[in-house]
Amino acid sequence: MTTYSLLPSAIFATAGLALISLVALHVLKPDIQPARTMISQYALGQHGWVMALFFGGLAASSGCLFLALIPQISSVLGRIGLALLLAAAVGLAMAARFPMDPVSTPPAQMSFSGRMHGVAFMIGVPCQLLAVLLLSLVLGKQTSQVSLPLLGLTAVIWLSLAVVITVMLIVGPGKSPNPDGPERFLGWPNRLFMAAYGVWLMVAAWPIAQ
Repeated sequence: MTTYSLLPSAIFATAGLALISLVALHVLKPDIQPARTMISQYALGQHGWVMALFFGGLAASSGCLFLALIPQISSVLGRIGLALLLAAAVGLAMAARFPMDPVSTPPAQMSFSGRMHGVAFMIGVPCQLLAVLLLSLVLGKQTSQVSLPLLGLTAVIWLSLAVVITVMLIVGPGKSPNPDGPERFLGWPNRLFMAAYGVWLMVAAWPIAQ
């Protein structure tokens, strides 16, 4: 058995570990309201290492998928998607290494870790969006059996982030929290975005595993 043949198993294992970690955090930290908070806040305080495990699992799965797809993809569009997938892995690894600051921290008082977490977000999220789109189009043409699931998950990922951005724009910076405002729904699309990405990684690896 070659190292390459083990990559699909590694993708399934690390993405699965990440998704299990995310579910576990909702049990380990019941004081955090899922509907109102971004998942990065699980990194603060006790059991923060489980959040790092989540981001690290997705980073490892993304990196393994990148390696597994190199021999499978030769088109320019696919190669761009692979580069974006690798960049997404870097962003996720940075998010695992550098937890965010508490949300109440003023920008001028942010720690190095908090600033780096912001950089990780700026790298990881756009690259995740574009990587899943480009690679779904390329892989869908190569293997019809995963075309619909990949495109469906891509739609979920894009729509979830669109909802997050819309809510953040409505709330706006510097505004006082409103218990009845749209921010009370912010957490669910954020979780759906990351969960759908984890499932997308496994679906993309499925043809390679067969």
